[in-house]
Amino acid sequence: MSRNYYYFAATLPMLSFGTKPPLADESFLAQAAEFLTPGDAEVIANARLLPPEKDGKGEKALGEWLEFENALLNEIARLRAKKFGRDPRDYYRGDYVPDPYLAALAAEAAGEDDPLQVERRIDLARWEKLEEIELQHYFDLHFLIVYFLKLQLLNKWQSIREEKGREVLDELINPSKEPSQ
Repeated sequence: MSRNYYYFAATLPMLSFGTKPPLADESFLAQAAEFLTPGDAEVIANARLLPPEKDGKGEKALGEWLEFENALLNEIARLRAKKFGRDPRDYYRGDYVPDPYLAALAAEAAGEDDPLQVERRIDLARWEKLEEIELQHYFDLHFLIVYFLKLQLLNKWQSIREEKGREVLDELINPSKEPSQ
């Protein structure tokens, strides 16, 4: 039976896709270690956006996430392998189970010219899946696992924004000179 962590869950700020993360992953993990049992804190600390092919330690949220992530990566691998004339089975994570939604998502993303927009669309689908996994869970370990996965997505995009900001600043400070004619 899963424990409920009413106080800890109630103190966490809301997360919304595309917004600035309210805390760093490490800060969340430090708080989790303070309020959760050592075993539950370890489960959360091991929850990753890109999990190993077989993981989850019996946690339903992690199992659902792993299943979705593998299916998504398999659809992307199928499209890329087809594009380069290779056998997609060499690149699958686990068993390939066709998923029309993910196939359409991967095809839509593959048609995008901007790689950053491709990644954003895929991460939005990941976010939506996490919202689905989170349904009917408010204060338990299941909720906290999903919260941490969502936080990792937000922190990923924050680091992308910061990196892009540094590139823009570098270009402003050190503009490339056009060759004179």
